[in-house]
Amino acid sequence: MIKIRYQHFFKTIASTFKVIYPLVLIDAYLRLIQNTVFNPNGFFIKIFNLSWKYQSLGRLFTPLTTILELLILLFFGYLLTTRFSLHKSPDLSFNTVIILAVACVNISPDLRTIWNQPPLLLVILISWLVAHIFGKIPWPTIRVSLALFSGCLLNLLQQSDVLIKLPGISTSARNLNWWTLGPLVMIRNLATWLGLINPFSETKQTITSPSATANLSAALSHQSLNHLPYPINLHSIYTSYAFLGGIGCTLGLILALLIVKKERLVLQNIFLTMFGFNAPLLLRLPVLFNPYFLIPFIVSPLISMLIGALFIQLGWASPAVYQIFSGTPSFLINFLGTNGNWGSLIATIIAIICSTVIYLPFVKAEVDYENKTLD
Repeated sequence: MIKIRYQHFFKTIASTFKVIYPLVLIDAYLRLIQNTVFNPNGFFIKIFNLSWKYQSLGRLFTPLTTILELLILLFFGYLLTTRFSLHKSPDLSFNTVIILAVACVNISPDLRTIWNQPPLLLVILISWLVAHIFGKIPWPTIRVSLALFSGCLLNLLQQSDVLIKLPGISTSARNLNWWTLGPLVMIRNLATWLGLINPFSETKQTITSPSATANLSAALSHQSLNHLPYPINLHSIYTSYAFLGGIGCTLGLILALLIVKKERLVLQNIFLTMFGFNAPLLLRLPVLFNPYFLIPFIVSPLISMLIGALFIQLGWASPAVYQIFSGTPSFLINFLGTNGNWGSLIATIIAIICSTVIYLPFVKAEVDYENKTLD
């Protein structure tokens, strides 16, 4: 009975993901254009030596994508409530929108309105609760009043310390502790899989940690990547190898989908995934909340990081040190961050191949399950 209910619950979420997928795809392409074209340090601007004259237009992209993503989440909650409630009361879905909208608005001290995105899991929980609890309240006026009150209460909780934040990965440590980093990477990927962290934004590559900064200073002083003080650090291992294709190392997932002949899905997402924007892929397949993909989504980045660390430790590859262009494709981060070290590129390719091998059996199992369901 529990398994049947979970399957129905997951199918409802997965089918709703498909409805919002085109909007998420548009949002991802807008973010890609913002990072690579409408940015003075953008990848395409620098690679093709283009003159950058669109500073005012580039500033519009951040509020545009923020508003679009918030509207997508509100629309997602609206659709979910409608499906969970089986269309019993048409106004129930608007109660979900009211709760989410009120919960996400934040007025800054200078009276500016700031919109915070609700996590996907929160949207799902609110949609389910509204469908099953608010549906038992016979008067629409009371439902709206309760929605406003619930939204205000949730807003206060989000602005206080009552809701515990997920543990982050510190960038202040100089020495890399594998016993700490491994579990934190697993927790962060699990949190994304559970919808606690929205996958809309790409992962920004930074070299601001003390160890990465020390490596950069040493490389510039000696004009060499040999004998760096901290070859194994968070930038050279975590940000350089754990996000090949975005969180979950989904470049391997794209190649696995290509092998099983999911050409249409691959064609829509391969360009985005190369640049680290994998939110459309995570929602459309779907990967999020899908038990078939939990293991590879967590394991693949760990294996990729180990491959990078092994190559650096054995001296077969140099650690990424130099600052790269905004929106650089994830598979070129190590190559360009080492000023063209071929060992780093080989390590990256091997990591992507391993990710493909890890994802492939799970992709085949998902495809077989879809085929059986259709039959």
